[in-house]
Amino acid sequence: MFKKVLFPTDFSEVAEGILEWITSLKSLGVEEVVLIRVIDLTKIVGVTSGFNIESWIKHEEEESEKNLARLVDFLKSSGLNARYITPIPRGDPVSEIVKNAETEDVSFIVIGSKGKGFFKEILMGSVSEGVVRKSAVPVMLIKPKCFKTEDGLMKCEIQRNPFDRILFAYDLSDYSRKVIDYVKVAALVGKKDVVIVNVVEGRGDRRDALLNSARKELEEENINVKIVVRDGNPSKEIIKAAEEEDASMIMIGSRGLGFIEGMLLGSTTDSVVRHSRVPVFVFKF
Repeated sequence: MFKKVLFPTDFSEVAEGILEWITSLKSLGVEEVVLIRVIDLTKIVGVTSGFNIESWIKHEEEESEKNLARLVDFLKSSGLNARYITPIPRGDPVSEIVKNAETEDVSFIVIGSKGKGFFKEILMGSVSEGVVRKSAVPVMLIKPKCFKTEDGLMKCEIQRNPFDRILFAYDLSDYSRKVIDYVKVAALVGKKDVVIVNVVEGRGDRRDALLNSARKELEEENINVKIVVRDGNPSKEIIKAAEEEDASMIMIGSRGLGFIEGMLLGSTTDSVVRHSRVPVFVFKF
């Protein structure tokens, strides 16, 4: 279920902070990490005068190879199998990341929400958002805390295990129900706390039955389960519930019925990815 991870990096402080945390994914069952660095050619479209493109690309490739080798050594020293995509991909970062995720048949992608280069804040058009939208495999979007150290350097780190208290956005659809198996595995490597949130207008026996069925399935693994039923704007209620319940991560499907719609601008998933203050794990099936 969680065996192989693709980790895009731009060598920023954000990416470095995530890399240190990735070593803890061994407890989730991760065995191999594949790193990818994309030389972003979209940044130099239209640049001609006084700029040697081939020379710049060669320099980027050499620097990427050197830094990727360093990161692979770090991961291997932590007990994980690791390698990087070579030759170094060039082109549109989103397309290259998504394409390589499928080629490598990874279990999921781990990507940061901000950084330098293609890791920007979650804004329309950023690589992080593009990957979440277009990837055919699950994407875990990490939002590290960044701060300046006493010597003035910028440092980013994940200060809390994302699996400690999981908020599962469940819309009762068959598609959304598939996420439960992943929630179960993730919760077992954390503190075994899961909050199931359902935001759908109206109440009924079917709704209660499905929520109780999900609760029972998780409790069979000795996972602590709390069910929260809310009315209102789905994305706002999910984010609000995550804050009120002190969730460490939101797990959500990319489509379904009701509030989990397709990965289209304005969908609940889009909004949660953009505005959540905690990591978001988006599932694709």
